[in-house]
Amino acid sequence: AKHSTKSSCTLREAFAQEVWPMMAVGAVLREQGPATVKLHAEEEEEADVCRQATQYSDLSTMAGDVESVTSSSPGSTCPVIGNVLALSQDAEGCRRVQIALGEAASDSERNLLVSELHGHVIKATRCPHANHVLQKCISIMPPTSLQFMIDELSEQEGSVRRAAMHRYGSRIVQQLLRKCGPSQVRVLAKVILEDVVALSCHTFGKYAVTHLLELGTAEQKYGLVRAIERNIETIARSTSGGSVVAAALSYAAKEDLVWIARATVQSPSIVVDMAHGRRSHAALLHALSVLPRHEVLRAFGGMIQRMPELRTSRYGRKVAMYFDMLAGSSAQVDAWYESGCQI
Repeated sequence: AKHSTKSSCTLREAFAQEVWPMMAVGAVLREQGPATVKLHAEEEEEADVCRQATQYSDLSTMAGDVESVTSSSPGSTCPVIGNVLALSQDAEGCRRVQIALGEAASDSERNLLVSELHGHVIKATRCPHANHVLQKCISIMPPTSLQFMIDELSEQEGSVRRAAMHRYGSRIVQQLLRKCGPSQVRVLAKVILEDVVALSCHTFGKYAVTHLLELGTAEQKYGLVRAIERNIETIARSTSGGSVVAAALSYAAKEDLVWIARATVQSPSIVVDMAHGRRSHAALLHALSVLPRHEVLRAFGGMIQRMPELRTSRYGRKVAMYFDMLAGSSAQVDAWYESGCQI
């Protein structure tokens, strides 16, 4: 009997401590209605999200620790081999591939890694991650080992042009022009010469033109200068063309500079358009400094009516100062020419 009474007391205490509070909460929830239940559901959902975020954070930390240890170990390239293409298309994976390329024990091991990219260059030039792997290859490998990139870019008609105009592909074209010799990139240069106008007027394509103006052979530079001269109005008036004209004036042979300069100032409309651009106004001033004084004065005569237009912008005012200098005394003009035509 005593045992039975003791058990009953224990049950009543358990009921009072555990079950009754739960029933009271249920009654309150029923009185408050579905809104409160929904609120608790949202809180539970938020808690789930927090738990998942914590789990992902823990996993990410663990992965980072593993990668750190792996990349510093002598055999760090082992997990990468056989998966170079897949890893290259991932933000973390492309870094692992670049580390593996840099830490490869020999050229043959590095070539083995790079061989997995063969046949996939065009795809890699358009990938926000894989393009960095290609750039890493270009920076650390000899030019002869990069021939596969040039071959794949040139084997499909229009691929070089598309790559040069692409946000990521343009980087590959530029670096190949800079790393490889003229004979190796002749096919790339040929495409640039054929599409010089379209590339010069393009946000990314202009870099291929300026790189070839800087690094190309004398024959290639001559071809670019003449093409720019013939199409100066289209190129100079485009947003990107000013930097191309400036590069042509910087890298063209001395005897070819005057062609670009004359073409630049032949039309007051071209002068006004170029005067308002940050890069193009510098190219315009350079062009004016190249020409003989009598040709500059002739250009100034054609600009008198349009001087107010020049003064409406920050860069245009610099060009206007130049023309104001020409309108000064002969002694001022002589001093200006002796100073190297500095504004």
